[in-house]
Amino acid sequence: MNRFYSTLSLCMRARRLAYGLETVRAAALSGRVCLLLTASDLSAKTAKEVDYLSRTRRIPLLPLELNMDGVARTIGRRTGVIGITDPGFGTKLMQTYHETEEKLCR
Repeated sequence: MNRFYSTLSLCMRARRLAYGLETVRAAALSGRVCLLLTASDLSAKTAKEVDYLSRTRRIPLLPLELNMDGVARTIGRRTGVIGITDPGFGTKLMQTYHETEEKLCR
């Protein structure tokens, strides 16, 4: 998972993500978000809203192992909802996430 979070940090430095529910929602509705990420300690109401956004806009959604404080250490902002706005970063994050998931299952 270390590569995943390193890529996420790089994505923040490159300014290719949106964070916070309202900002991510606006970016998703305008078609700029290609991947959604949620912190592990997200409230049930916010998680439901992000899930709805993911399903209606057909944007992949990945739950993170990090809580909001861990997200803050990774990207420098305390938030529970992250939207990746760059397709290249989105693809790389999805690949890295699923590679790690496969290794855990073996």
